[in-house]
Amino acid sequence: MGATKPNNGFTKIQQKAVNLVQEENFTEAALLLEEAKEQFPEKLDRLGHWKAGICMLQGNNDKAISELSEVLDRGYWWNPELLTNDTELQPLKEKVEFQKILELCNEKYEAEKKNAKASLQVVGNPKAITSIFALHWKGSNAKDFTEQWSESAILSKYLLGFPQSSQLFSHECYSWDNQDVAEKDVTDTFNQFKRKYDLAAKENIIAGASQGGKTAIELSFKNNLAKFDGFIAIVPSFENTEEIEEILQLNSEINVRGCVITGDKDPFYDKTLKTVDILRENGVPCKLIVKKGMGHSLPDDLTNQLIEGVEFISEKQ
Repeated sequence: MGATKPNNGFTKIQQKAVNLVQEENFTEAALLLEEAKEQFPEKLDRLGHWKAGICMLQGNNDKAISELSEVLDRGYWWNPELLTNDTELQPLKEKVEFQKILELCNEKYEAEKKNAKASLQVVGNPKAITSIFALHWKGSNAKDFTEQWSESAILSKYLLGFPQSSQLFSHECYSWDNQDVAEKDVTDTFNQFKRKYDLAAKENIIAGASQGGKTAIELSFKNNLAKFDGFIAIVPSFENTEEIEEILQLNSEINVRGCVITGDKDPFYDKTLKTVDILRENGVPCKLIVKKGMGHSLPDDLTNQLIEGVEFISEKQ
């Protein structure tokens, strides 16, 4: 995702671990994740979860429990559904130790959920003629998503706002699951963005990745939301197209242009193509960029893709 992205190292480790597991090189994968705990201590919940899964693949149930317990002992936790829905951890579900881990996670999740609030991070060039308001992935946060966009060319060319959802998903991870709450969070944080910066003379684009990309498309059509000039959705996670069709029918006077960036290896690829067709059929000009070989990730050349998307949105009818 570009040499200037601080989070690029973690993403590479994640992909390398996946490749090693697919090659059944479990010992090297476990060693890689253990070393990553020192380099990325703030990602201990994810690293510990992945390593526990590798322990299960090795048939070492007790070591998997130990990995999960270490994460809790160091103050991290998970949404308990992440553990109960993990097929690799299924053999642990009858174990008393695993049930205690789930109980502790649930206590922490419920306590943290009550305090979760929407927030906003802003980076980039306040004098830029274009602002991009970018919604993070499901299971991510504004800080991590900001880092993933922090290429010098992007920061110098655009003013960027990164809202963080109030919907807690897991430890320091959030989602846009409830659309009504998402709409309120985006409206509130965008108004905060407008109060601090003069956006009236700028072209304002809503963007996002995965669930954030899906949400960006949907909210760009809402008549009661702050008006955006367009949307840029990266690997949007549409599981069906009924929602977007309903939103298009319910909201009149839609006057936005959009760009969808996806990869032909993305699991949502077919639904994405169908969504773009529906948008075009309903009079929404939409540019489709397909990256060969790309899965559910940001493109390596994110700067160039953003420029291409912004230029399309800026075109006069």
